[in-house]
Parts: sequence; C-alpha cells; structure tokens
Amino acid sequence: MEEETFGDYYNGVQNRMAALSEDEMKVLGRLQGSPQGEILGRVLGENLGLLSGQVTPPKPKRGLAARK
Repeated sequence: MEEETFGDYYNGVQNRMAALSEDEMKVLGRLQGSPQGEILGRVLGENLGLLSGQVTPPKPKRGLAARK
C-alpha cells in the first residue's frame, strides 16, 4: 500500500470541501471565529487553516433582517 503524503491528504481535503453543498459551506463559515472553530483550528493545525480561505463567514444581517 502506497503511503499518503501530506500534499495528497491536503488535496483530498480540498476536493472534499469543493464537493460540499452551499449550506454545508455556510455551516463551516459560521465556525470561523467561534469557540468550536478555534478548537478545530488548534487540533487540525495551521497547515489546514490555509483552507479557511475557501470558506467565507456569513455577513451579519442588518436592519430588519437582524431581528429575531
């Protein structure tokens, strides 16, 4: 069995992220800056943090849309 390099793993993660639905990407975006996202960042390491550029955090709602 061939050993997987970090580059292979990283490319696989990128491909899996590209296959996520828009709703799933929004969930990832909401993780950024959250306590859960901070913990995941520490566990996964800074190298996978580079993937965070592929995920845009949701824009805060303004005006009447911000009401719950």
